[in-house]
Amino acid sequence: MQNIRSALAQDVPYIYEIALKTAMAGLDGTDYYSDKFLVGHYWAAPYFFYEPELCFIAVNEVGRPAGYIVGTSDTHAFNQWMQDVWLPPLQAHYRNQTTFKSEAEHDLLKLLFKGPGEGLWQNLGYPAHLHIDLLEELQGKGLGKSLMQTFIKMAKDLGAQGIHLGVDGRNIRAFGFYEKMGYTILEHQSWGSTFGLKLS
Repeated sequence: MQNIRSALAQDVPYIYEIALKTAMAGLDGTDYYSDKFLVGHYWAAPYFFYEPELCFIAVNEVGRPAGYIVGTSDTHAFNQWMQDVWLPPLQAHYRNQTTFKSEAEHDLLKLLFKGPGEGLWQNLGYPAHLHIDLLEELQGKGLGKSLMQTFIKMAKDLGAQGIHLGVDGRNIRAFGFYEKMGYTILEHQSWGSTFGLKLS
């Protein structure tokens, strides 16, 4: 589909922007973060710098990036890279921040200092994971499905046997989307649910 393409380095500013504008369970998080880059620093940009071949962009009618899917085929290796390479400069940058615009910002900063932990599902046949976000202008047009199909094919080509992802419990529309894409709920959490899809 011509509206979907591989992510380029020039797309990174847009990836940050989309991450912020979908930060609150798919809704705009601009008013909740004093630093407009914080959400993208943790949830979006690192994937492009670690495994760009699994990052894809959805563009609008004028070719502007308005959605993305990013992820990794090996969560364990990605998490180690996050801890060793990506997070230390960010931790140094945010170390002296003592005021927060919202609870969401405070919670994300705590996560940034803690870093990704060793998960369960990455070791049980679902080594890949992803994040997908679309601005409202692209929603309901089949682009989410196209992004997902593109990611699934590439993850499979890279040898991943399965994909897992977390879905915020407030994002009811997302639950239906993942179920239509063949995902099943692996585990319920206090914040939402973990979904999984076997690729082989």
